[in-house]
Amino acid sequence: MINGLQLAIATAVGLIIALAGFWIWKRKKQGNEAELDDLIELYRTACKDVRDTMFILDRSNKIVYANEAARKIAPVQAGQNAAKYDDHFHFLLEGKDEGLTLSDLIRHHKLVSSSGHSVFRNARSGRENLDFVTIEINTYKSQVNPRQHYYIILIHNENCEKKLYSLHHINPLSGLSNQYKAFSDITIKTSQGKDRGRFAIMMLELDNASYLRSILGYSEIDAIITITANVLRELTAHNSRLAVYHLHYVNFMIFIHEFSSNDEIIALFEQFQTMLNEFYSRHNDSRQITFSAGVSIFPDNGTLQGLINGAYGALDMAQRQGTGQIVIAEKSYEKVVEREIELNAEIEKALQEKQIKLYFQPIFKSNDHSLYGAEILIRWHHPTRGIIMPDSFIPIAEKSGMITKIGKYVVEEAVKQIGLWNRYEFKPIILSINLSLRELEKLEFIENLTTTLYKYGVDGSRIKFEITEHASMLNPKLTLQKLNEIRQLGIDISLDDFGTGYSSFSYLVAFPISTLKIDKSFVRDIAKHEQNQHVVATMIKLAHSLGMDVVAEGVETKEDVTMVTSMGGDLLQGYYFSKPLPKLEFQHLLAEHSGKIVS
Repeated sequence: MINGLQLAIATAVGLIIALAGFWIWKRKKQGNEAELDDLIELYRTACKDVRDTMFILDRSNKIVYANEAARKIAPVQAGQNAAKYDDHFHFLLEGKDEGLTLSDLIRHHKLVSSSGHSVFRNARSGRENLDFVTIEINTYKSQVNPRQHYYIILIHNENCEKKLYSLHHINPLSGLSNQYKAFSDITIKTSQGKDRGRFAIMMLELDNASYLRSILGYSEIDAIITITANVLRELTAHNSRLAVYHLHYVNFMIFIHEFSSNDEIIALFEQFQTMLNEFYSRHNDSRQITFSAGVSIFPDNGTLQGLINGAYGALDMAQRQGTGQIVIAEKSYEKVVEREIELNAEIEKALQEKQIKLYFQPIFKSNDHSLYGAEILIRWHHPTRGIIMPDSFIPIAEKSGMITKIGKYVVEEAVKQIGLWNRYEFKPIILSINLSLRELEKLEFIENLTTTLYKYGVDGSRIKFEITEHASMLNPKLTLQKLNEIRQLGIDISLDDFGTGYSSFSYLVAFPISTLKIDKSFVRDIAKHEQNQHVVATMIKLAHSLGMDVVAEGVETKEDVTMVTSMGGDLLQGYYFSKPLPKLEFQHLLAEHSGKIVS
């Protein structure tokens, strides 16, 4: 018979054994859970930025983890058996006739894998079998409980990867590699160092793109871009040293991995242009589509940034020279860029301190050589750099937008000067002022002009705006609207550099133009060039038939003057009469023609 003490001891021992068993079970359970948590965290971290679908299943095919990509396909929940989602996750392995579910994949994995690792390539996912996938399965054996193990399933969508690659690396219009791929390839190449040889990049840009878009429309421009891409493909098809990219809408790039001389680069550009023209000729299209090109060279132009800046800078220089031009950047281009940035930063200060001075190139009547007026030019009297000619800072100002402030400054100074000469009762003359398209585009341009004329009491007929043939055609509709508004103020319009652009005769008639200025390239030494004589004579007849006056620029000899006058040219401008004069010198000339004596 068991007494009370023995019962108490037996009870205590039984309780201790039970507690020990519970503690062992709990530690084991905690170990399993901690191990599983570590496993999930490991794969979650590794696959955080990967778009692969991922599952972790236990030995009974229950889902213990599914990532976000899996949950986008089906409402997967931990603790559910994988069989519940058979309709959502269905695969056809290469060489198999029947589709497999997640559970089937695990069984197949066990059969074919002795190492615990299986890869099934070229599988199809979905019951419609639309996407190619690669399936990877790994068996993870528990370190805490040898009887437990897990299956990690990774499903890699190859079609999705191709689409993502395409979105990031392919231009959708042309199908060529885009700017991201180009910059990546350049970076790889530059990182290989100078010992891997020289290479070059050629930036191509469609000439007169704004003008072409205004008359052809977007769909035609898209067609030009597509044709250009095909020509570039043909150009590089049999040349492993070349790669082509479509950077932006009207910009392409040719990566020249090897070349022997600059002449080879120029020949490549000419070959491209010839192939493009031949395409249009084959299709009985008379359009002359041209591209300009800027080239930079490694290691001359340095790193990725130096190469890109150098090529775009050279492209800008090429476009200033006309259409279908190519410029190769010099080694010193980065220093040129730095200088341009410095100059642009100083322009506003130059305007405030009136460092930018007006110069006047006289214009004379051809019949009696009396003073008609002057074209206003500018010079920058820089405190440390000396006199800077407009060719060195006007293009910089045009790129930055500062040209509108320069234009406003020039108009005000010119109108103010006319007001002063009116007070002195000098001979009334007309001042011609160059006008940029940027100024025309400014909404407040007409308002500022009207205010300035009123402020100094000057009639609009005393000034004339000169707009270049090229600028007038970049946006014909806007140009026509603004020029009509200017004419309402009594201001005449002169078309500058006539003969060097691509004016449509219909626009020439539609624009309210009172004067044509024949470019100096046709006038200089005209007596020696019979072809130029015919061209100039035709221009003068055309202008007169439209009721316009004609100014001949660039008259430098007596023969030039005689020849142009005999053809009927109305006004003459050039070094034969006078170079551009600073204000005081021109004022003396004006006084002489006004019959006044100026001390």
